[in-house]
Amino acid sequence: MKPLDYIKEYSPRALFSRAKERLPKAETLSRYAPHTLFSRIKEFFAAKEKAPRPVKQRIMPPVPPGKRWYLVLLDVVLLSAMLMSAVWVTLLVTTPDPRITVQLDADGSVSTHCVFPTNVKTFLADQHVTLGEGDILSCDITAPLKDGMEIRVTRAFPVAVKSQDGVSVLHLAGGTVGDALRAAAVQHDVSDELSHLSFESLTPGMQIIHTDVVTEYDTAYKTLEYKEEIVKDDKVYNDTDPVVLQEGEDGTKQVTYRLTYKNGIRVSREVVDQVVITPSTPEIIKVGTKIHYQTHLSGEFRIYKKPPTAGKDGWVEMTMDYITAYTGDTQSATGVRPKLGCIAVNPYYIPYGTEIYVKGYGYGKAQDTGAFRNYKREDGSPVNQLDLFMNTEKECRRWGRKRNVTVLVRMG
Repeated sequence: MKPLDYIKEYSPRALFSRAKERLPKAETLSRYAPHTLFSRIKEFFAAKEKAPRPVKQRIMPPVPPGKRWYLVLLDVVLLSAMLMSAVWVTLLVTTPDPRITVQLDADGSVSTHCVFPTNVKTFLADQHVTLGEGDILSCDITAPLKDGMEIRVTRAFPVAVKSQDGVSVLHLAGGTVGDALRAAAVQHDVSDELSHLSFESLTPGMQIIHTDVVTEYDTAYKTLEYKEEIVKDDKVYNDTDPVVLQEGEDGTKQVTYRLTYKNGIRVSREVVDQVVITPSTPEIIKVGTKIHYQTHLSGEFRIYKKPPTAGKDGWVEMTMDYITAYTGDTQSATGVRPKLGCIAVNPYYIPYGTEIYVKGYGYGKAQDTGAFRNYKREDGSPVNQLDLFMNTEKECRRWGRKRNVTVLVRMG
């Protein structure tokens, strides 16, 4: 076949002509039209209803002799089973489910259970839930179960309470610090000390320390000692004995103490009030402030001292032949500058450094000597003379020359 002929054979026009030739004729198509088929089906069923139906007879197989009662019994059993099954199915369909729904909240988990109605105790036992000391159940353990019931188990935790009586370990499921104290039979008031606030919620392992604080008041009477009041008088010598102008007298005061005890031990004692019942009377003493010098000589600096007593503290009496006075020397026999209290002596009788008391002159010391040491008495013995130093010639002349004067001497 040539290529051109091949193309013409499979062209659209050639393909359409061949398909038209293969189609059935119009009579055949009208036979299988939808309305034609529906009419034929309708005529078939009408003819079938008019035709009589043949009666078919069921021929039962013959039953062997002697076996008929077995079959009857089997039919009865089968029929009874069918009736009982029907009744059971009917009951299942018509009778409500006797089980109820119960929700359990315990040990941190929530679960729902379908159970037969019993009581709470039996239900918890079936679910292996055990109640410990202090655990709290949301309902009565003997209460019957109800549909939709919620059962909550709150577990207890340890709480320690320390008080004066000791330490108590409690198992509580909740509450406050005050509840724990009541459970431990610890009585407290506002003055007691607590490690936690009474309204604070309990937590696992909490340690509560209670300190019993008791406050008491005590009254005592004390003596108010009188005070000394000094009155100074500049017209009286300071070495004069003090004069009591007013006798002192003790008073009385009432003192109130507050005593604080913690767990029976006193921890503080403080004064809260003082009331004077009888005031004290001060003792008034007058003392002199005027400086008392030994003499009234000019340039006097020596403070007055009481005269010594013969025979006491080494003082002895000695009678002087003469007692005179001198002034003006710039250096004594012992090398010191003479001043009031410097006394010239006869070393034959009184060694240098000896303390001497002369009435009217006061205390002095043997620190100088004079030409009188060479004077002799009628019997040839040395003259025992004292020469007192004074600051002015006028005072020396006023002193003059005294004879046979007894003085007190304390040898060194």
